[in-house]
Amino acid sequence: MAGERQDRRRTVPSFGIALTGQALKSSPPKVLPRRQQLQLLKALAREAGWRQLSLQTLLSVVSSLLDIAGLGLAVSLLLSSGTDFATSPTWLRELPLSSSLVLLVGLILARGLIQARVAVSREWLRSGFTDRLRQQLLHEVFSASSRQLDQLGRGDLLALLMADITRSAMSLDQALRMVQALLAMLVYLISVLVVGRTAAWPLLLALAATASAALLKRSGSWGLGRIQSRLNAALQRTVGDGLHGLNALRAAAAEVWLLNRFARETAKGRWLLRERVRRRAGYNAWRDTLVVAIAGLWMLIQGEALTAEVLATTLVLAYRAGTSLSAVVQARRLCLGSLPGYEALRERRQQLRADPLLTFGTALSERSLQRLELEHWSRLHWQSTDPGGAAPTSISLQPNRLVAITGASGCGKTKLLDRISGLHDEEKSFWTIHGQNTTFQLNGLAAAQQLRGLMACAPQHAALFEASLRDNLLLGADLADQTIKEWLHRLGLEHLLDRQEGLDTPMSLAQTPFSGGEIHRLGLLRAWLRSRPVEVLDEPTAFLDASASQRVREVILERSRERLVLFSSHDPDLLKQADVVIELTSSELKV
Repeated sequence: MAGERQDRRRTVPSFGIALTGQALKSSPPKVLPRRQQLQLLKALAREAGWRQLSLQTLLSVVSSLLDIAGLGLAVSLLLSSGTDFATSPTWLRELPLSSSLVLLVGLILARGLIQARVAVSREWLRSGFTDRLRQQLLHEVFSASSRQLDQLGRGDLLALLMADITRSAMSLDQALRMVQALLAMLVYLISVLVVGRTAAWPLLLALAATASAALLKRSGSWGLGRIQSRLNAALQRTVGDGLHGLNALRAAAAEVWLLNRFARETAKGRWLLRERVRRRAGYNAWRDTLVVAIAGLWMLIQGEALTAEVLATTLVLAYRAGTSLSAVVQARRLCLGSLPGYEALRERRQQLRADPLLTFGTALSERSLQRLELEHWSRLHWQSTDPGGAAPTSISLQPNRLVAITGASGCGKTKLLDRISGLHDEEKSFWTIHGQNTTFQLNGLAAAQQLRGLMACAPQHAALFEASLRDNLLLGADLADQTIKEWLHRLGLEHLLDRQEGLDTPMSLAQTPFSGGEIHRLGLLRAWLRSRPVEVLDEPTAFLDASASQRVREVILERSRERLVLFSSHDPDLLKQADVVIELTSSELKV
């Protein structure tokens, strides 16, 4: 049953990823209205922190003012012929040449220091923001309900963590750069209008030419950005499918199929990159052509009235104006191209957040939770409120009464155990816990999360992590090495200690380093070492030979004398040990 659920998760729609590059060009994604784009940017800035962004912007404005002051001083020193453009304050013209040079060097050094501070601050902001988004997303995934997780595919989640969160931070960074470039351009424009009056016309014409180039060669950044988000998810699905079960892939001789699938998706990525470069190069060509043409036309009209110094300065100013506005345009396009990554992140996070069906419920206070962790449980009663759910709708567990669930494959044993354990249909489950002196009633998502901390569950298909054997068994808990070794000997796993570093040998899981029986026993041992009041075991003797099955049966019988133990099984010898056997069928329940 667990395998069937995993297959269903992998059939999440691919959002049209199978489109070829030509199809992507002919039917681009719908462009988000400008107002909603601004709302996304506002939400992105709010998450990053307005205070830090404001400080960055202020430092950039100061840097631009120093840049303009240095440029004006440099031009005044170079153009000493008294042209209109060289018009500058009287005190500046009366400064000795040496003092002017010292002032110019000071301005350059100050601007360099501020720019270094801006660069370091921007990188610190971006890296911190990226880390925070990843931590938040993982926390939301771990805290989500089963209903919400059913909407999330493995490839989509990997794409969010590996690419879209990085693109979200890049969108924020480019939006900040765009604002800073726009402010710098405005400072530059105002300075030229005030100081160099005759230079204002070529400056304004150059800005108009740059804006015209942007209109003539649109980037389609938003549509390409959405395509990028879809391709990221598709690539992560392919890579995840290939590495998640490498042995199974080889056994099925599916390497060529998966490589072809990967090649098709990377080809779309190359088309996307080529399209972006083509559009950016086209815009730059239009910008340079129009700026030079308009500035040249203006100089021809002026004719002999312009001196060589003014002609040179005009060309410099026109080109500088064009590159200033171009920096704004390019930053905007990069921002919009990355913003769909943040859009995808927000959509997924919204799916993982407020579920109206899970807003109710009764959870335990911190004090009650601490009491339950130490107190002896006399009974646990689970009840389902789903009128259309499969039987049984209630089960009671007590110490010294071993409860078993059996039935044909696919009849719902795993799903029932998941519901009792708070792993599925949390909003439809109620739990009543009877302690020594107190009774607790709880339900809902928050209660299910607390309950999972009080239970030890061993699923049918245990998962190993790329960590040491100790970490795989204890998951950060502290336990004496001797206790772990005694358990490994008891379960016939003592040979795992023969590796070079014993319990601390790292596991590399590109391939499966253990047999199915070894992995299964390690999953059981992980649950038993947690030493929780309730243990729920799904097919505890699956994948095991007769000797290993007998060891596991002995442990289960022993632990049922002091804990509440529930298991599912097809093993007739294990079922004989049970005090209560619940048999699930397609139409009825037998006890």
